[in-house]
Amino acid sequence: MTTLMRTTSALALVAGLASAQTAMAEPLDPVPFPDPVSLASKDAKLVPHGQLMRAEKLPAYSEPAWVTEMVEAGKLPPVEERLPDTPVVVDTELTPDGPGVYGGVLRHVSGGRSEGWNWMAGQHQGWGGLSMTSQKCLVRTGPVWQLTPDKVEPLPELATGWAWSDDGTQLTMTLLEGARWSDGDPFDADDVIFMWEDNIADTNVPSRAQPGVFGEGTSLEKIDDVTIRWTFPDAFSVPNLYKMAYINLCPGPSHLLKPLHPKHADGATYEAYINALPTDKLPWVTMGPWVAVEHKPDQLMVFRRNPYFWQVDDEGNQLPYLDEVQWKLSTWEDRTIQTVAGAADFTNMENPSIYLESLKRAQDEDFPNQIYWGPRSLDWRIDLNLSTTCGVADEGARAIRDLNRDFDFRRAVTHAVDREALGQSLVRGPFTHPFAGGLHTETDFYDSNMVVYYPFDPDGARALLAGLGFEDTDADGFVNWADGPLAGENLEITLHHTLQRTTDVSLTDSVVTMMQDVGIKVIPKPIQQMVEAARETCEWDWIIERGDREYQVPIANLDWLAPLTARVPEWHQGTAENPQELLPFENDLVDLIIKIRGEADTGKRGELLRDYNRVFTENIYNVGLITIPAALIINKRIKNVPPGTPVLAYQWSEDNVMRERFWVAEEDQLDELLPGTLPGID
Repeated sequence: MTTLMRTTSALALVAGLASAQTAMAEPLDPVPFPDPVSLASKDAKLVPHGQLMRAEKLPAYSEPAWVTEMVEAGKLPPVEERLPDTPVVVDTELTPDGPGVYGGVLRHVSGGRSEGWNWMAGQHQGWGGLSMTSQKCLVRTGPVWQLTPDKVEPLPELATGWAWSDDGTQLTMTLLEGARWSDGDPFDADDVIFMWEDNIADTNVPSRAQPGVFGEGTSLEKIDDVTIRWTFPDAFSVPNLYKMAYINLCPGPSHLLKPLHPKHADGATYEAYINALPTDKLPWVTMGPWVAVEHKPDQLMVFRRNPYFWQVDDEGNQLPYLDEVQWKLSTWEDRTIQTVAGAADFTNMENPSIYLESLKRAQDEDFPNQIYWGPRSLDWRIDLNLSTTCGVADEGARAIRDLNRDFDFRRAVTHAVDREALGQSLVRGPFTHPFAGGLHTETDFYDSNMVVYYPFDPDGARALLAGLGFEDTDADGFVNWADGPLAGENLEITLHHTLQRTTDVSLTDSVVTMMQDVGIKVIPKPIQQMVEAARETCEWDWIIERGDREYQVPIANLDWLAPLTARVPEWHQGTAENPQELLPFENDLVDLIIKIRGEADTGKRGELLRDYNRVFTENIYNVGLITIPAALIINKRIKNVPPGTPVLAYQWSEDNVMRERFWVAEEDQLDELLPGTLPGID
């Protein structure tokens, strides 16, 4: 026998012994989930619901001196006539830096571009705080993270109060009486009814909210000019109240839009209605604190103070304090670059690869910004396509879907992931934390017992694959299908990921390596846009995705948490004609969400959400990877930034910080582009 033959035989014997040992191995049992250590810069100052924002009539009101000059010149009514009868009051005793002074600029950078001003028809205004500035909704959820746990529910916005009927099927809301749009026209119930009947309920209009989101059969009626009443199919549907916040129920000015709508204008078309308000149609009318007055495509947008804004501080000063907000239209990466350089004032730091360098730069006394660390509100996960009725191109694709649906396979995948190594590969130190999938671990109802955590165990993963019949029959390092339409072929899985975030690219590279170690060949599928484009086709195996609000604040997003409709969740979609074939545990998740939806008691809802997460993680509904904190980087000039502000919670940071409360000391104020101007007033 030649040396080569002897070596080959020895290798074959070693491989055979290793294969037998793997087949005999038992995967490790779940282990206690490690509690995350908070990295928040400061403890958040929690505030009672009724104090953070409240509707109240004050003895007197004031405004910037240059606005008073316009009043004296007859260009504008007095401030007390421009405010509602009972404006929404911000208690400055609860703000970090107290009442502010007028004047100054807030400089933003946005990577988005506006679609137009008809937000009720589904158009956004550019993201990065642009849409949040333009759209004001029935209730507000951004600042809810600041509330004490005795009462956690949405805050007043265009609706200042609400009450449930005795049987819980009706919700009566009181609107801001005497409030006005930025052009001075009264805001009233007709604006809300037009939004509901002629936009949301009109299937020809692609509004972001749909009537079914509130339950089939939901209706809305006008009681009088300042009172509306909802009727829901379910009793005490608390989540519906959260859905009335941004970006769902934000009325537009019906006095301007109704004459353009096909139901009210002869010869009008829906296409013309949807696109009637291009971005350069300025100033456009809003209920927000600032109004867009100038737009230069791909360069900038300028917003000026709204003289009819309906908020005041507790000393009667009409908000906002800042006279102007600017957006440079660039890229999302440039947002952080410009802010760190001192050329912009506000960014969300979400890329862990720059965390250490940013902290190092922050030690420099000339660093222009303050870094505010919040909770680990960002997570990444692998979604495995569980659908058998959507986008199944052939028998090979069906075989992969069936494999994804097998619990032992999902368990093999999660055992193959070294989450500690994943996190440290992105950024050294305590920033990252393992994520088991499901709900975030830094929510207000978190309990370590709500997580079933399968540890890193590559031998266990190999054993599970062997138990499913997978074996490396051609000695190329990847296991092969034993039978079926892919018999003899390597176990190959495509993994879609976006190129718009460097973190997604890095995680994909690591996942490819970890899966190769247990014999799974993962083929990256990078796409230039976000992964929603791939999801819509249903023709994908796995996707790396960054989580969003639905798993951070589930009570506001219950419809996304279980297959209540054919298009949910994102990794198990069906169609109206061919709904999903639910796995047994998915029915349990549906039952839990239905119970949560009708539970009015906060404590009991928390118990049910913990039960939901145990079922989710025990069955590995998706494969969690890591969670990370994000940080706000805000110029040191800016006052009243709440400590502990999360980048992502009930909303994104631009609403979480309540920008209308920001102020800048006179000596730190920068030059405005359009000083002394108000929207629509010469």
